[in-house]
Amino acid sequence: MLRGGYRLPFRLAGIPLYLDPTFLIVLPLLAWMIGSRIELYVRLFGLPLDPAALQAGGQAYTLGLAAALGLFASVVVHELGHALVGRRYGVQVRRITLWLLGGMAQFEEIPRQRGAEAVIAIAGPLTSLAVAAVSRVALGLLPWSASGQFVLGYLAYMNVALAVFNLLPALPLDGGRVLRSLLALRLPYLRATQVAAGLSTGLAILLGLYGFLTLNIFLMLIAFFVYMAGNAETQTTLITDLLGDIGVREVMTRRVETVPPDLPVADLLQKMLRERHLGYPVVDGTGHLVGVVDLQHVQGAQPDATVERVMSTEVVMIPETGTALEAFQIMSANNFSRLVVVDARKEMVGIVSKTDLVRAIQVRVVGAAFLPAAARG
Repeated sequence: MLRGGYRLPFRLAGIPLYLDPTFLIVLPLLAWMIGSRIELYVRLFGLPLDPAALQAGGQAYTLGLAAALGLFASVVVHELGHALVGRRYGVQVRRITLWLLGGMAQFEEIPRQRGAEAVIAIAGPLTSLAVAAVSRVALGLLPWSASGQFVLGYLAYMNVALAVFNLLPALPLDGGRVLRSLLALRLPYLRATQVAAGLSTGLAILLGLYGFLTLNIFLMLIAFFVYMAGNAETQTTLITDLLGDIGVREVMTRRVETVPPDLPVADLLQKMLRERHLGYPVVDGTGHLVGVVDLQHVQGAQPDATVERVMSTEVVMIPETGTALEAFQIMSANNFSRLVVVDARKEMVGIVSKTDLVRAIQVRVVGAAFLPAAARG
């Protein structure tokens, strides 16, 4: 979830927009929920409309679909608010994804400047409030049809609700990011994250219980997401602190086992079994790196096929001057298990794998626990 999805054939402010498969499930569900509650919404919004007229001839569900699409468009605008303010701090957004629970802007990194995360986070709710205000003003000034009045009333109300909900002090919601940024003014960033994540866990439990008692499946899903995402924020921040100042040279494996392009797949599988490696760089007779091959590449291949026929020529590299954190970020973003380390001439000098990074993290964690104990002794 949120890694793949369908990329739309346009960009917004230069940012790719994706639809997660879960979006295709929730959109008709939301349209049905809105369409089946037209009378309730008309009273809630205080609109001078006849609910019966809005529901005639199956119009209610068409109206529900229009309102649901408007809500998701509002979510995109909310995420664009984050993205455009983030650019002011030099932070780029990889993509905006619409999914089951709304939308998410995926940043390259979280800025560590004092208060920057709070400013970027608060931009989303402020943008939603601006959309609500525009919808409300347009509703009062222009002669809309009954359907248009309903959709605008819905957007005015729901954008306020969207802003308020996102201001809850729980990671990864905007309010949680504001809280962490403010705590980080006084505390180390990792400690600020741990405090914010602890509060997020408590709120997630309360939301989940309320959702269970009221039989609200969406609240239970949101509670689960907040709980999982809060823990993930803590883990990511811990990894960032542990790997940020470690160079790739310090963790990479220098003695790299390679395979030639003309090696049969059957022999490659035997080599994998014998050496307990699931992937190899492919090096030709002149010593040049020409590709990589792993277990996924050989699935379904004929035993007498050569490595050259199944390997990937798209080799993801990282310079030896890079950091372990950069290696981790590249692996996480692309779902890779290893990267080729190259020198200034683009020649392979080593391999860095997830195992290498995990080992570095374990050493750092043990060292952090040992050093205070040694100081006390």
